[in-house]
Amino acid sequence: MHLRYGMNPHQPATVSGTAPFTVLHGAPSYINLLDALNAWQLVCEASRAFGVPAATSFKHVSPAGAALAGPLDETIRTTYAVDSTSPVASAYLRARDADPKSSYGDFVAASHPVDRDLATVLKRLTCDGIIAPGYEDGVVGELAAKKRGTFLILEADQDIEPPVKEVRELYGLRLTQHRDAEPLTRSLLLPDLPASAARDLLLGLIVLRYTQSNSIAFLKDGMAIGIGAGQQSRIDCTRLAGQKADTWWLRRAVEARAELTLSARINHQLAEVDRLGHSERASWLARMTDVSMTSDGAIPFADNIEEAHRHGVRHLAEPGGSIRAAEVTAACADLGITLSRTGIRLFHH
Repeated sequence: MHLRYGMNPHQPATVSGTAPFTVLHGAPSYINLLDALNAWQLVCEASRAFGVPAATSFKHVSPAGAALAGPLDETIRTTYAVDSTSPVASAYLRARDADPKSSYGDFVAASHPVDRDLATVLKRLTCDGIIAPGYEDGVVGELAAKKRGTFLILEADQDIEPPVKEVRELYGLRLTQHRDAEPLTRSLLLPDLPASAARDLLLGLIVLRYTQSNSIAFLKDGMAIGIGAGQQSRIDCTRLAGQKADTWWLRRAVEARAELTLSARINHQLAEVDRLGHSERASWLARMTDVSMTSDGAIPFADNIEEAHRHGVRHLAEPGGSIRAAEVTAACADLGITLSRTGIRLFHH
């Protein structure tokens, strides 16, 4: 298959092999497929783990947000002008709302067929494409009109089993490794965690499996509310994830003006967040608690724990194995953070 172009428009590109999808509309680019294939694996694994619809919003080969189906809070309902909606649509709205600024022009993945509710949501948003296992009658035609007819629609084949080995060629070298299929289950976490924390930590591990390393995820209520991806320093990942989680929470402290357009509502919220006074901001952020945090690699220094605590983190899952593991353990104990050491590193590049 000839692709629209490669990483950049001046790079011709093709793809070969058995595609795990059918192109229903549009012409994919190289990055479209990287986003689609990573995003599809994420939502499939999350949906299998929890038995509910899952969705993600991908940008540049990392999730801007990911979530399970669940209730929509007032901020989401007002921001996206919805009252009630289907489970699969709720999963995407919860995923998109983690970082709506970064999700502008995203690639969408849904674990369940796209119904009328999700299609209605997508028609009002700026997205590049979607991958899902099916589409309700009439939905493909409606979505195909997006982006002046260039919106990419992929139908995933749920019956295709991915090969055991993955191959990448780079600068004349062929690199081969086994696909990362290590089971991520509840048994990796402390046995006495609250059910909500265990859910969020397990979801966070699944999210990070498909996020560019180094990466940190902050989660709450079945949603990733802050993802720090692709940073060389883990503390920078933690700070970035924390800043995004803070912004997500502070948006709940300001008004989402219903009379504005969608993009204007989000920009207005962010502007109002910036205008919050120091004391008001601090008071609201102090109310953000019971956040869970996952790390794709070992936490190297206790500064990550101190930073996490500033953003309401109460539960942490990381592989362990740092030479300063004892310091990290002590910092968690001092700050009241539960620590689950999974023994599994989840680097992804």
